[in-house]
Amino acid sequence: MPIHHEYSFVRYLDAAGVSWRWYSHDIATLRLADVKYRVGHREHFAYLQKLKLVFKTRGRGLLYLNEDAASFLEDAAYGRLPAVSWIDPNFKDFNLIGSPPNDDHPPSDVIHGQELALLVYNAVASGPQWDKTLLLVFYDEHGGFFDHVTPPEHPPDDNPTVFTRYGVRVPAFVISPWVKPHSVSHTLVDHATIPKTILKRFCPTVLETRSDTGGRAARRGTGHSRHVGRRIAEAADLGELLTLNEPRSAPDRTALVDWFSAEQAARARRLLEDPAVVLREATARSLTDLQSGLVAAHRHLYDHGHPPGHP
Repeated sequence: MPIHHEYSFVRYLDAAGVSWRWYSHDIATLRLADVKYRVGHREHFAYLQKLKLVFKTRGRGLLYLNEDAASFLEDAAYGRLPAVSWIDPNFKDFNLIGSPPNDDHPPSDVIHGQELALLVYNAVASGPQWDKTLLLVFYDEHGGFFDHVTPPEHPPDDNPTVFTRYGVRVPAFVISPWVKPHSVSHTLVDHATIPKTILKRFCPTVLETRSDTGGRAARRGTGHSRHVGRRIAEAADLGELLTLNEPRSAPDRTALVDWFSAEQAARARRLLEDPAVVLREATARSLTDLQSGLVAAHRHLYDHGHPPGHP
């Protein structure tokens, strides 16, 4: 997996002094996408949870518990979540405890992806910042399923020869105490809606469309080296779904939490009964192309100074 030199939306949050943090199970994908955050900036990165068991080469295991590091679960519980939180799923670790791969890519079990969604949702719904929360759960692919709706053409972009049509539809969930329950939005949104919603809420001036005759975004006088691009600037904003006059309480989650606890307990019992079997099951799977690419990318980051044991 190559290291890309992209300009991520979090740069605008930094320039505007808006707090943000990228939570992950391993090295954050942002470090692979934006060279500015390749190493350092440790205040902006944390694990989803502290406890993890990482398998090294030839099956050697390491139990990692960083007492000093922040984690999403703790930040949510104590009301310390920043203005913007981004959560990576677990793409490649075959953990005995903590969490197995939960990114919904084959051959990961989709039930683990549902566990991740529940873990995150329950953390914010139980925490003191629930009445200020907008939780977005987006999928980046459609899973190969047939879609009977023909993708429409996309409005003009900065480079209309490259991006001219939407792709197939993907699932998305918008969760907030300010959203009408059991509602469905018919507004056309795409993945550019995510940074659009964030930037419109926290630094809307960067969405003003300004470009030079060469088609490249002009340098702004506000400390931003480039415009966000027409695609993001013209994307839909999910703020229109926050229609309630008062925040509603989170629904009862007792049954779901009990199910999650039972699943975790069953894995712990299997580990106690025969850890060698669980170890063989976890290490017998061959890595997918995605996972192999992530391993190579992480090795590249370590070679450039990223310290092991940090997200």
